[in-house]
Amino acid sequence: MSRRKDASTRLIKPTLPEIYVDEVLQLVDHWDPDWECNGDVQIFDEGIAQYLLIGPKSHSKFFASLILSKPSLRCTVLPTEPVDVLEEQAGNTLQLIYSGQITSQGAKDIEFLKQVLSKRGYHFDQ
Repeated sequence: MSRRKDASTRLIKPTLPEIYVDEVLQLVDHWDPDWECNGDVQIFDEGIAQYLLIGPKSHSKFFASLILSKPSLRCTVLPTEPVDVLEEQAGNTLQLIYSGQITSQGAKDIEFLKQVLSKRGYHFDQ
């Protein structure tokens, strides 16, 4: 059985290299406060004050929470460690994937997200 845990967004680590910009911005525009406490975001607890994100949906909600400056998320802790594709195969380089045009506010939000993630040691391919 999985458990829930409040995790600081500073301690959550992405494991997938793709950021689906349109999906993230949609989540920012239609943020549901329940996502901060309902365990929708799935993580693996490494036991070293760092949590690995599990799955694309969790990643998108995490990135949206960073844009919205959310300090923490109540996450569901799963027992299976995800493969850290971002670190092991992509060299901590994130790829922004756009499927359409974004607004000027969306561009500002993505620039803010890039700054936050760059400070954490991540790089971008663009």
